[in-house]
Amino acid sequence: MIKLALRKIGNLFLITFVFSAFSACEMFKIDNYEGPNATLKGGIIDDVTGQLVETDLQNGSTLRFKELGDEWAEGGILSIVVMQNGEYQDKLMFAGRYSVDFIDCNFYPFFVPEIVIKKGDNTHDFRVKPYIRVRNVNIRQEGNQIVATFNLQAGDPEVRLNNVRIFLSTDIYVGDAFTYFPLSGDGHTIAFSPAAVINENEEYRLTIDLTHENNKPYFKYKKNYYFRVGAMAAIASGGTSVGTIRRNYAPFTVLNFNVP
Repeated sequence: MIKLALRKIGNLFLITFVFSAFSACEMFKIDNYEGPNATLKGGIIDDVTGQLVETDLQNGSTLRFKELGDEWAEGGILSIVVMQNGEYQDKLMFAGRYSVDFIDCNFYPFFVPEIVIKKGDNTHDFRVKPYIRVRNVNIRQEGNQIVATFNLQAGDPEVRLNNVRIFLSTDIYVGDAFTYFPLSGDGHTIAFSPAAVINENEEYRLTIDLTHENNKPYFKYKKNYYFRVGAMAAIASGGTSVGTIRRNYAPFTVLNFNVP
């Protein structure tokens, strides 16, 4: 009886060892998958002008990729933030088939059922309809003011204008989420209530008072200052459902000066 018991215990240990070894091999295989094997880059292109659609880095446009395949193999959502100048890039992609969803952007949302990403480098541009085009921007110093003049064009007749604003920073990433200098005084922003119909022939004018006591310290030293005009759209009541609307921008203008 003792020998039989010892034999059973030995067999139990053997089974446990074999199972553990097999499990370890399987775990090793699971953890040994290949890493990313593709890169993807491109631009968000205005379908009318052919220019990049600029955005914010923080509160700007995001592309959402979903890997396609058999139900068991489908991956999760991969979000790629669009850079300020309207370009995007991801150097850690996996080759495969993806759908792309565009929501909460500064252009009309849409869905791409499938794009194919091959091993190696890939480039893919997306043509979009921005809510607002900020055009003919001229930002300059006039005496004790920074003056910005520009025109706006609606991407679609249902688009209205919520507000316009000039943003300021000592960094090229100037915009809604990176306005390091909160400006004081009148003129640097205009809000419309109710949201206004956009007339592309109208010239808008924004100003920054350089002599305002709260503004003067920002311009104490002679250096590069970056200015950028942004317009926030609104969709007319009963219009298309578009999700969260992000601000549209023109490229920044750099001025080198100081206020004594």
